[in-house]
Formats: sequence, structure tokens, C-alpha cells
Amino acid sequence: MLLACTPSAHSAESQVPGIYFFDIVFYRPAGFVATIAGSALFVGMMPLTAVAAISPPHDAFDKVANTLVMPPVNFTFNRPLGVVSKDYDGVYRQ
Repeated sequence: MLLACTPSAHSAESQVPGIYFFDIVFYRPAGFVATIAGSALFVGMMPLTAVAAISPPHDAFDKVANTLVMPPVNFTFNRPLGVVSKDYDGVYRQ
């Protein structure tokens, strides 16, 4: 009875069996496409971003990159295999 209540017993069962398949076949390629699209949009918006960066605090490029490029990059390349959602603090963890 006590072994069923331990966190290690629940962590193995809480993982969906086919999540690795869906992650490799669907989620990673979709994240890669989103990364390419966000990068293209970032390059296309560079003239407008440059105008917005004239006034202080001069961080328009950082804000646009953190909005369009970095979320798909983190989803595609920085998260562990089989993890599809962020924790409460916004970090992908196993």
C-alpha cells in the first residue's frame, strides 16, 4: 500500500505510452516549422522593429525575438523528449 503512494510509482504511470511517438513524429516537426515561420516573420518585421527600437529602452529586437522565435526554439530543441507542457514556472522539465 505504501509503495503505491510513493512519487516514483506515480511518475512511471503518469506518462502516456505513445507520447514519445507523437513527440518525434508530430510535435518536433511542427515546432521546427513554427521556428522557421517565426524566424521569417522576425526578418520581415525587422524594419518596423528598427523604428520601434529608436526610442528608449531600445529593446524592441529582444521583445520581438522572445515573442516570435524563442518559444518555438525552446519547444523544438530545448525540451526533454516526451514533455509537451511547461511547469508552473515556464520551464520544460521531465
